[in-house]
Amino acid sequence: MTDLPRVARIYITGVLAGAVIAGGAGILLAPPRLERLPVAILLLVGATIAQQFKVKSPKHQSYYTTTVFFFAGAVLLHPTYVIVIILAAHAVESLRVRHRWYIQAFNVANFLLCSMAAGAIFGLGESGHGNGRTVLFAALAGLVFVGLNHLLTALVITWARGVPIARAGTLDWENLGTDLALMSVGALGSLLWLTNPWLVPLCLGPLFLIYRSLLVPSLKEEARTDPKTELANMKHWNQLAQAEVERARRFGRPLSVVLADFDLLRDVNNRHGHLVGDQMIRRVADAIRGALREYDVPARFGGDEFAILMPETSLAEAMTVAERIRRGVESIVVKVADGSSPAASVSVGVALFPGHGRTASDLLAAADRAVYQAKALGRNRVCAFADESVRPIRIPAAARREAS
Repeated sequence: MTDLPRVARIYITGVLAGAVIAGGAGILLAPPRLERLPVAILLLVGATIAQQFKVKSPKHQSYYTTTVFFFAGAVLLHPTYVIVIILAAHAVESLRVRHRWYIQAFNVANFLLCSMAAGAIFGLGESGHGNGRTVLFAALAGLVFVGLNHLLTALVITWARGVPIARAGTLDWENLGTDLALMSVGALGSLLWLTNPWLVPLCLGPLFLIYRSLLVPSLKEEARTDPKTELANMKHWNQLAQAEVERARRFGRPLSVVLADFDLLRDVNNRHGHLVGDQMIRRVADAIRGALREYDVPARFGGDEFAILMPETSLAEAMTVAERIRRGVESIVVKVADGSSPAASVSVGVALFPGHGRTASDLLAAADRAVYQAKALGRNRVCAFADESVRPIRIPAAARREAS
């Protein structure tokens, strides 16, 4: 944990201590009820299995359906059973996926605190009379469970990674809504268990549908992503480019398209093999990603070409970013078996809407012409589109200093 900022270490330690205190108090409060042991075993098995099936969203966030089982355990079971369920599910996951110890410990502590809080709130509802009161407190317990879980997660992301809490993603409605839906299935199963345990299997259908729906964004992302570089593929980029061109035309805004061609990839493949060539392609993609702004859209076109859509970008600004890409690629070092390091460079062409083209395809063609101009001048350089009778536009000195 020494690699984390001091405030993150203090926060994680506080959460771990709070979980130990809350769990210990829950265990000492009253002895567990043995008649609830069968449901504890069922929830343990369900949670352990669900924890092994992570769904990763395109925003690099992860979802688990274990919320259903953890929340059901929180409202139905003694804290001793809940602690065992949470620990067992994460322990089995640790055998398969090696997280840093403090990450897994924080996840366990997070769910323990949420479960203890939800169980205490639901217990207040059980002490009264009437099904309406029980449902009300089950809903309130679920809101506290999900809200506290996401708040604790957002804080650790903010302090450990330096990401503003508004951009951490865990407090977005999409994230909260997903876990609220999972919580509602757990609440429904718990209430059915208290009413008629034979009705509980009816919750498996909604749980399966929620799990399948979580996969949809990932499947959509795969359909529009180049698998080798994880950049957009040509089809998706063209769709975005057409929309951005139309927006630029409607509002009179600047728009640039950059095309980068990896120089002499065939020579790298012939001399060092396609595995090295593929590795260099991925490194070039990384260099492009690292040089862009948040709203730029990079894509891989074919084997050795990359296109970048740059909304709200003038020609001078696009040239500056293009030069940053060129320098980033030029600095790539890939060691091969014989100890050598193949040189990496790109020839980059830039085109501006509407002067160099009024459609996405016209802009690409203009950028491609500029790439050939860059290659004709010796490769490893940036050129803006120019007619054959006009000398290629070079980067002004001020732009070069900014790029460096």
